[in-house]
This record gives sequence, structure tokens and C-alpha cells, in this order.
Amino acid sequence: MKLKNFAVASLTTLLLVGCGSSSSTPTSVDLTSSLDLPDEKTFIFFDNESSDQYLYNTTSDTNMDMNTDENATYNMTGKTGKLIRWDHETTAGVDQKIVMLNYDFDINNGDLTYNDFKYLGHFHEEDNVNVFASHSNEEFDPAISSDAKKATLISLNTHLREQEEIKKEIAEAIPSTEELCNFYAFEHDHEDENTTEEEHAGAAHIALTKSGKVYVYHEEEGTEGLTQEGSAFALEGVSTCEEDRSSIVKASDYGVYIFSAESQTLYLVDSHGEDFHRHSKWTGSKFLPTNFTPTEFVGIGESDDHDHNETY
Repeated sequence: MKLKNFAVASLTTLLLVGCGSSSSTPTSVDLTSSLDLPDEKTFIFFDNESSDQYLYNTTSDTNMDMNTDENATYNMTGKTGKLIRWDHETTAGVDQKIVMLNYDFDINNGDLTYNDFKYLGHFHEEDNVNVFASHSNEEFDPAISSDAKKATLISLNTHLREQEEIKKEIAEAIPSTEELCNFYAFEHDHEDENTTEEEHAGAAHIALTKSGKVYVYHEEEGTEGLTQEGSAFALEGVSTCEEDRSSIVKASDYGVYIFSAESQTLYLVDSHGEDFHRHSKWTGSKFLPTNFTPTEFVGIGESDDHDHNETY
């Protein structure tokens, strides 16, 4: 399936077509008015209780229902799952991918196979237009898949194992009175050969605890474990956190998006020469369909720009 991500703010029609098949053109509904979210981002919101799933395009300020007959690869009707973003390091650079894993998948119980996820999506460039394309899990069946797809699964498993190690490291660093809910570590983004040990060590590790507090840590050369940066802080409207009702996704080289199902709000937490802090927030009801209350979120995109407004 493919979704064209046009850089035209007034666009109200997004195109979803099957990979290698003829196209169809369902029309989305413009539900917002100038939220000033960063352009060139593709967000997916999913509700594990209703299975509703919408793709939000920040450039056009439009939503697309992903659970339609036309969008068979994405369709999660009657299913559960968990969304992850994977910054896949390839010979051509970093390829941002979205993967809808099975809800009960746990890398600690064994490697991921094609039966353990629903779809994998990423951008293609066609005629100077960014196209968000999804691939069904069946395309990765080793009986029929290409060498490239076999290699992709191997890389994805490596990423998932790395994330599990990071999770354990952060869980050990937070106060004994807290429990880890969700996390993100910048140090495992793509680093070029010129990255210094000091730059690597200083990369932030973001922790969201079950009490709804945000802690920031970094590795310090010559010390064991993680060192806390600044003070923990709360996010407005968030008093509790569950892993399957929250998401933390890279926003730029300077910050992350945190989504809370409790507050139905998307927060930007970032740092520009100062301690990490809550920079902006956007209430889901302002840009998502009426009565849609997602439990999780993921996002990818080319732009590292972000909005400086406080609240939407």
C-alpha cells in the first residue's frame, strides 16, 4: 500500500494504492485548522480497544481511515497490535520504518518471524514525491521472500534485541520508587564514523515512568550505568502510564514526541542547549476524528523542524 505525502498544506485527498497494484483514491476529511505541527510528518494513531486506526498527515492537516477495504495491507479491523518506529540503518542511509507488531509479541521469547507482525511501512521516492508504502507480513515469508526481505527481518530482530537491552539499562537507572513505563534512547540512532566518544556518551535516554514522570539520563565516560540529567518533570494531564497506552517516538535530533492515552495529548519534549523540558503539546481532539481515542502512536518523516507554540 502506498500513501503520497504531498508538500501542499491545502491537500485534502491522500492516495493509497496497493504495492504493485492499481490505485484507488479514497478521500480524507480535513478536520483541523492550522495546528502548526511540524510539516512532512506521517503519524499513525491506533486504538487497541476498537481497532480503529488513522493516518494523520501534518503537511496537509488531514486524516485517513486506514481500516478500509481499499487499504487491505494496513487494515487492522478486529485486530490488536503495537506500533514501533525503527530507524533502519542501510548502505544508503537511515530508512525510517513503521512496524505493526502483534500485541503479544515479546523478543525475549524468541526472534520475530513474519507471523509476528501485521505490516511494515516506509517512504519511497517516486517522481520527486514521498510515497508511504506498506508491505504485508506475508511478503516476508521465507518460503517466498527475497534476500533483501530476509536481511530486513534479521536487522529488525537485532534492533528489537538492542531495545530490550536499553530498556533494562534504563529500568535499573530510575529511582527505586519508580517503575519504567516507556523509553527512548538517542544513542542508538545512526552514528557516522566521525561520532566522538564524548558525543556518543552524552546522548540522551528518555524514561517515562508509571507515575507519569519524565526522567532523562546519559552515559558518562568512565562511569558505570546512566547518569541523570536535571530534574524529573511531569506532563500536564498525565498521572499514570501503561506501556500499551503510551508511546515515545523521535521527533528530531533534539527531542521526542510522547503520547499519552490517559490525556489524549501529544507532547514534544526537547532540549536546545538546556535541560530537556515539555516544549509543546497538542490535544488529540483538535486534529483526530470525533470519538476516536487512540491508545498508541508512531510517527516518521523527513523534517526535523518543530513548532514553538505552547498548546493546541
